[in-house]
Amino acid sequence: MEKQIATTTEDQPKHFDFISSICLSLIALYIVFGSIKISKEVGGPFYSSPGLLPLFLGCMLLLCSVLLFARSLKKTGISGNISTLKAWFAEVSKSKDVMNMLIGIVILGIFTFVLMPTFPFLISSFIFMVFLMKVLDAGSYLKVIIISACVSATVYTLFQIIFKVPLP
Repeated sequence: MEKQIATTTEDQPKHFDFISSICLSLIALYIVFGSIKISKEVGGPFYSSPGLLPLFLGCMLLLCSVLLFARSLKKTGISGNISTLKAWFAEVSKSKDVMNMLIGIVILGIFTFVLMPTFPFLISSFIFMVFLMKVLDAGSYLKVIIISACVSATVYTLFQIIFKVPLP
């Protein structure tokens, strides 16, 4: 029992630090270049441009992610982290829950980038909810269709008609 309490961050897998430091570095670089672009578009002195704070925050995030990357390389190195990450990914990809989550993300992307621009809100939200509820195995087709229709109609009525908020 005492051994379980003693296992803190030292026994945690370092490949999570490795991959998250890479992702955070990419996000930080995006922020830095975006803030420089903002400063160039606005013009004027750099110290008074609206891109100064994002540039500062992006640089701090980049520094922290580089430090995390260096810490993750101390014990196993790049090849050890990559091989551990591959083994972890192979194990996780066999999980049904992970696959359902990934399918849900794809369905959300299709809803956002395909259905919403193509169809009215009521139809696209209905299609989205039917597919997502079937992936999550929420019940029979009849139950899923009824719930999706009721929720879509309720959201539409509440926001579009009662609150007069324009829906996409």
